[in-house]
Amino acid sequence: MRHFVLIALALIVSTLMGGMGYYVSQSSGNVPLEPLGPNATFAEAADRLDGFSLLTNMPAIPAVQMFDEAGHVVTFDEFKGKVVVFNLWATWCPPCIREMPDLNALQEEFANQGLVVVPVASGKQGKVKPADFLRERNLNALTTYYDPGSQFMRTFDIDTLPSTFVLDRNGIMRGGVLGMTDWYSDEARTMVRALLKEGA
Repeated sequence: MRHFVLIALALIVSTLMGGMGYYVSQSSGNVPLEPLGPNATFAEAADRLDGFSLLTNMPAIPAVQMFDEAGHVVTFDEFKGKVVVFNLWATWCPPCIREMPDLNALQEEFANQGLVVVPVASGKQGKVKPADFLRERNLNALTTYYDPGSQFMRTFDIDTLPSTFVLDRNGIMRGGVLGMTDWYSDEARTMVRALLKEGA
């Protein structure tokens, strides 16, 4: 448990520092950064993605159980060998809803290359079931999972939705964002491409 509390602290501190850095660079009149090239590394792209924090200790994803849309128990062992974008969300959470189309587009673009976006509905939800919620919005590339007891949030010691983590093909957590970001930005897509190349 202490290991994942440190993960949450690292993400929070890095997010705060990133915000301060943005303010300083804006006020100092720095020129815009050059676009990321096709050979940019995961770390280079992650450094540019708003709110993203790298995890230097790179732990394995915890063996928390969740449920698929049919009610079957699932763990992250199901996704070994794939790059995973793991998103904790809820139907009542406006920032979660706003970033879902980007996650859907990310899944559509990279699904055949070894990426899987894993949205996990955490805790209590609204009147509409999360799976129906996605279908009603034509977010058909996504399959939601369920964590009704918020076990992932308890394990990570976080209370922010959305929270999203990126895993490499070995199930190792490489970093994440507490809060919303643009998951279909050039930076996010470059991050995914770099991780896919790592395991190729």
